[in-house]
Amino acid sequence: QKWGGVDAGAAEEIGKGAVIQIGDSAFNQMGMNEGLCKRYGQSLSRLAELLPDVRVISAPAPTTIGVMVEPQYLENLNCAHQDLVQNTLHENMSDAVVKVDVFSNLVSHNSEYIYFRTDHHWTQLGAYYAYTAFCEAAGFEAVPLDQFQTGRYDTFLGSMYGFTQGYPQSEVLKQNPDYLEYYLPIADTHARYYADGKLENGTPVSVVYTELDASVSNKYLCFIGGDTPICIVESDVQGPTCIVLKESYGNGFVPYMLDYYEQVVVVDIRKDTASVASIIEKYNVTDALIINNCQAAISLQPDLKAKVLS
Repeated sequence: QKWGGVDAGAAEEIGKGAVIQIGDSAFNQMGMNEGLCKRYGQSLSRLAELLPDVRVISAPAPTTIGVMVEPQYLENLNCAHQDLVQNTLHENMSDAVVKVDVFSNLVSHNSEYIYFRTDHHWTQLGAYYAYTAFCEAAGFEAVPLDQFQTGRYDTFLGSMYGFTQGYPQSEVLKQNPDYLEYYLPIADTHARYYADGKLENGTPVSVVYTELDASVSNKYLCFIGGDTPICIVESDVQGPTCIVLKESYGNGFVPYMLDYYEQVVVVDIRKDTASVASIIEKYNVTDALIINNCQAAISLQPDLKAKVLS
């Protein structure tokens, strides 16, 4: 199979460091910590053990560099092979955890616009291919891509541009901005976010904002209102309830879930919220999806452990 991502071998110059720049694309450096991967896996195993009536599903999301840059160049860039990261996470989880191979599905589509070049997130098309892998593992039938209504924000300069702003290399990013294409849930939905675990006085949000104000430069905020502590999304589908433990990669994924679940309780693992056990009991949760990018799975492992044991 011909490699469809960024051709690091053809690059005239590669900027190295915490931000790696290859041509008009910028990437976060991504390392490996086997010990933290092991603890992350153990946390999910513990969640499945504590909640035997809840199906625990692991879907670690590879970051841009692991999918878009050929593996042969990663060592020279001091970056981990993210199939190895994903496999290490999953090898340390019990058989009670459903494991989603997100990495392989994304690599097979890396000739498509599945990651932003100026932002550290996947595009919602990238999240779609993660969703199809999730459906296969979880026993759902994925909705064909052409059945979704779509829209687009034409100009988006994201976090990686922000990290390089003020340095000469930012100019090539500025001259080649991203765009953001979104896919709307087929089901009718409504959502509220809550500032803390009391789940009182929720603020209405859209599952996908189709008309962000021009003053909002971070277009990725169009998904579920961004990183709120708890967001409860309801659809007109007659189905089960899922809790999602995530960081921001999960935001672009959640809209796809509303065609299967009647209710999705989205919990940001970095925020102060009610205990996971109490949320699961309150909303009669049957599935728990843990979706964090591989870098966050390592760096935020203590946050996830605290959530799981809360």
